[in-house]
Amino acid sequence: MAKKKLIMGVVKKYWWYKIEPFFISCSRYNGGNCDIVAFTKDLSAYTRDKLKEYHIHSVEIPDRYEHEGPIDYRYGLYIDILEKKGARYDQVLFCDTRDVFFQKALFPEDAGAPYLGVAVESGLIGGDDWNRRWMQERFGEEAYEELKDKHVLCAGTIWGSSEVIHDFCNAMIDNLSDPQYNFIDINDQTSYQYMVYHQLVPKNAETHFSTLSDGPVATIGNEGDYRIDGELLRCPEDGDNIPALVHQWDRHKALYPFVAKHFREKHPRIRWKRYKDYQSLKDIALTSYHNRQPLNMLIASVKYFFANKPAGEHLWKWN
Repeated sequence: MAKKKLIMGVVKKYWWYKIEPFFISCSRYNGGNCDIVAFTKDLSAYTRDKLKEYHIHSVEIPDRYEHEGPIDYRYGLYIDILEKKGARYDQVLFCDTRDVFFQKALFPEDAGAPYLGVAVESGLIGGDDWNRRWMQERFGEEAYEELKDKHVLCAGTIWGSSEVIHDFCNAMIDNLSDPQYNFIDINDQTSYQYMVYHQLVPKNAETHFSTLSDGPVATIGNEGDYRIDGELLRCPEDGDNIPALVHQWDRHKALYPFVAKHFREKHPRIRWKRYKDYQSLKDIALTSYHNRQPLNMLIASVKYFFANKPAGEHLWKWN
C-alpha cells in the first residue's frame, strides 16, 4: 500500500480570512492522499470549525513553547509528529500558512531518491538588506563573505522525503540552539541558508532547488516576474511554469482579486446559533467584510455588539 503525504503548518492568533486561501487550496489539491495538520493556538471557535470543515487535523501547541517564537519552535512541533507517525508518509511539506496558496498537488506520486526541496529566490544574500544583516549578525562576517553571492533561500516552504525532513528538522533545532551562534530576530531563515549551502543536510539526500522558471514552489515576495493566465499564475512573466505552491502572494495587491476569486468561500456556511463568543463573531465580521459578504458582516457585528467581551475590546482592532 502506497504511503501518504503530509503537510504541516502553524496557525497561531490568525482569524479565518488570513488562512482561508491556504487551507481551501491545500484541501482542494492535496486532500486525496495527504494528511494536513495545523498546529493551533488562540483561535476562535469559528476558525476551528472551518478547519474541521476542510478536514484539517488540528493539534494544540503545548504551553511549553509559549516562551519562544513560533518561527523557531515549529521545528519541535514537526519533529513531534514525525517521530510518532512519520512512518506513514513518504513525503512531507512544512510551510507558512498566511501567505500561501496551491494550484495543484505539490508532491510527485513517486518520491524517488531521498531529497530535500528548497525554494530559491532570484535575489542574492548580499543584495538583500535583511538577509545580509541576518547572516552577518548570526554567523559573522567571514560566513557572510562566503555566501553573499548565493541566492536567497526561503525557509517558509521546506519539503522532501519523510526521513530527510525528520533529520533536517533535528539538524535545524541543533543549529538554532547552538550557543556559538548569535541569537537574532529571524534565526531560522539564516540558519537554513547556512546549512543548505554548507551541505549540512542529510548526506544521502539530493537537494532539489526550485526556481521561478523551473520548480514546484515559487516564492514571489520580491518578484514581479509572474503573470495571471486565466485561472492560473505562471512564472516567470514570459514563461510557462505553473508552480504547485505560490508563497508570499500577499505582497502583491494585484493578486488579491485573483485569490479572492479562486481560493475564498463564496457562500460560507455559518452556524449562527453556535457562535456566542465575541472572538468568533469578530472573526466572522472581519472575514465577511474582506470577502464582501455584507449580510454576514452585519449579522456578526450586531451579535458582537451584544456579546460579553473584555473592556477595551473593539471590533475593528485585531491584536
